[in-house]
Amino acid sequence: MLTAAVCWTVFDPRTGAADQPALEPSVDLQVPTAPATVDVAGGLRLVYELHATNMRREPIELQRVSVLATPGSALLAELGAEELVRRIGRPGLMPSAPNALSVGPGQRAIVYFWIDVGSTRPEAVTHRLALSVGEPGGRRAIEVQGPRVPVPGVSPLVIGPPLAGGPWVALYDPLLMGGHRTTVIAVEGQARIPARFAIDWIRAPAPGGGAGKPNVPPDYNGFGADVLSVADARVAQVRDGQPDLDPGVSRPLQRPALSDESGNFVILDLGRSRFAVYEHLRAGSITVRPGQTVARGRRIGQLGSSGSTSIGPHLHFHVADANHTLAAEGRPFVFDRFDELGGYRSLDGLFAGEPWTPLAADRSSERRREHPPAIGVLRFK
Repeated sequence: MLTAAVCWTVFDPRTGAADQPALEPSVDLQVPTAPATVDVAGGLRLVYELHATNMRREPIELQRVSVLATPGSALLAELGAEELVRRIGRPGLMPSAPNALSVGPGQRAIVYFWIDVGSTRPEAVTHRLALSVGEPGGRRAIEVQGPRVPVPGVSPLVIGPPLAGGPWVALYDPLLMGGHRTTVIAVEGQARIPARFAIDWIRAPAPGGGAGKPNVPPDYNGFGADVLSVADARVAQVRDGQPDLDPGVSRPLQRPALSDESGNFVILDLGRSRFAVYEHLRAGSITVRPGQTVARGRRIGQLGSSGSTSIGPHLHFHVADANHTLAAEGRPFVFDRFDELGGYRSLDGLFAGEPWTPLAADRSSERRREHPPAIGVLRFK
């Protein structure tokens, strides 16, 4: 974890000494989890979170956050107020809470980054924050410079498909507030993002169908499709016995307890502190047991609708650094091979039943060692 409590010091050129009384408490900046890079659609995405805690006794308001590569200080991203509203979360507050950019004394804001950095991974990044301090009517502008944050040169885990064939929709939005990427869960004394790179998989619906619409039971969204081991692995944990939603129902009437939201699940130990997590499996479909070794491609269960499945049946899949559905950090992964077929305009379009757009004729569909694009439609080989 990198931390900086940022202050100001006035330098006296006559004495060559810093004027210590001019120090002023400001904002504590932290990057709790090292930035990760993952290849999406032929370009690297830099993925991490910046935590900013107001250490003052008066509110601050974020106005701009700049991300700079080091060495060289090349500008990688600059988020103004409008864009910050889309990318900022405040722990304990609902995403719809007013004044998203205002951070009270002792409060924290989290800025979520998913930055396209082209083909070159930066060695490190720094952050420059423009903000105002003070109560309304007496505000003044200040600027905060954060510490150097190294970007590890670690390649994402390469795995096989969790499902066979297709077409499947890779359902995720890296900047959706309240979605996988932006849900921080504090359990066992530590705040983490277990589903940082998670994907919800559904079978591509027919035009007019829409995701989560129970219009073609019993196999809508791919219900009952075989779920596969993504690698040679050892079964670390299994849970079965939770019922699926009744046919024609797209979400439970009452939200399950936090411990039950994953429904029926399997966790595979892939080695080197990497675990594949499969959630919402069909009740009674799990074919493996803890301690068992499985080969890549083996059927381990079926796509179902157990637990908290607000879009109806789907397979939630992610890779984490611990044998737990929640008490773990989500880690990047790529598939060794798949065909990209096209994608949806937006999540709203998908749920409204709009057809997906095929890939342009002049683009190759084969993808190797990539993470699927958001709301992309693909076929596994």
